[in-house]
Amino acid sequence: MEGLKRSVTFWEALSINVSAIIGAGIFTVSGVAAGLAGPSSVLAVIVGALIAIFTGMSFAELAHMYAREGGNYEYSREVLGSYAGYIAGFIWIIATIVSGAAVALSFGGYFTSILNIASPEVIAALLILILAIINYFGVKHSARLATILITINIAILILFAVAGIFFVKLSNFTPFFPKGISGMLASSAFIFFAYTGFARVTMLGEEIEEPKKTIPRVIILSIAISAMIYILVMFVLIGVIPYAQIDNSKSPLAQAIFYATHNAALEYTISVGAMIATINVDLAMILGLSRVVFAMARDNDLPKSLAKINKYGAPSTAILFSTIIMILTIFTISFKNIISFSNAAALTSYAIANLAAIKLVFMRRKNKRSMLFEYRYFIAIPILGFVLTLMLLSFLTKLSIILTFWTLIVITFYYVLLRAERERLGIKSVYKKGKKKSNW
Repeated sequence: MEGLKRSVTFWEALSINVSAIIGAGIFTVSGVAAGLAGPSSVLAVIVGALIAIFTGMSFAELAHMYAREGGNYEYSREVLGSYAGYIAGFIWIIATIVSGAAVALSFGGYFTSILNIASPEVIAALLILILAIINYFGVKHSARLATILITINIAILILFAVAGIFFVKLSNFTPFFPKGISGMLASSAFIFFAYTGFARVTMLGEEIEEPKKTIPRVIILSIAISAMIYILVMFVLIGVIPYAQIDNSKSPLAQAIFYATHNAALEYTISVGAMIATINVDLAMILGLSRVVFAMARDNDLPKSLAKINKYGAPSTAILFSTIIMILTIFTISFKNIISFSNAAALTSYAIANLAAIKLVFMRRKNKRSMLFEYRYFIAIPILGFVLTLMLLSFLTKLSIILTFWTLIVITFYYVLLRAERERLGIKSVYKKGKKKSNW
């Protein structure tokens, strides 16, 4: 494929993926998750991690077979057919756009509160624009920046945990299930937002060195690292402040550390950490989003003009398109609805990935081809991933589920029209197994 080069190393890929996971989610939605489940939100973080691991292993198996740009779009397209790939790719694009807008709004909220100025939406839009410019100059620049930012981010989260651990009150953990098991599961569905970046590395399949080995390792390792940090942070958060006091907080970690220590410097440091986290997550989101748009455009599932690559080896028009749509979203959707809808869309895409992994297992066993996970009962992993993603989906708000349903209807309608137009013009896929066939 012209223009894209295999220049991303294992450690750079790990930095990008961990950056896509550890970020605004834990700094912002942890308060809402605590409000939904109380102390059992600590368990909710573990449940979210397990579901991420099951689906992550499905992605790893798919990446081992199809290490190409576009991630779940390419996997579903190859295994389940063009319609499934189109749905998986388009719904993932929508999920990333709205979640990227939510993350940017979080940055805008922290930034304006620290400087005591208005217009968080304007600040959020400026952040997206700056990160898009960085992406324009190639993946290596993004990877290096991600490495620096995630190092600072993890250090600040550890600072929160270490500073707060001495103020944990075990009485804050009783009763452990104040809102029942259903509350804990609802919390898991909401806090899953903090894990949704675990498949970001799959979007860069043609820019990563030794992708069939690197991508699976990065997925599993990044989920494990993130889960350990999240569990520690949530434990300290619940332990230092009554959960009811951070239910609707926009900066729960900063609020909790000040409540426990009355140290304004620590509160400020955590707030700065939240801002760094949002920058890092949005950097990874624009990186992954532009690659999926590029892959779909290359395959004629989006306009061919979006597949243009600049002299720096970056999909420049896809980056521009992604930036414009994300900025428009910032000014049109509320923060809470953004998160819920983003989760619903992401879970739908992950459910399709698990279905693709289920079919892939049967395909490879039938053809007697080797698998990444050579276990007799591995089929249970993608099945559990599929069932559990649907379970989490059912615990999201009715509005987000309705929006996702109608989004799927609109995407399907557009796909039917697109396919009819292709047949009328005699157009086939532009990129199939590495060979160009035609232009749109």
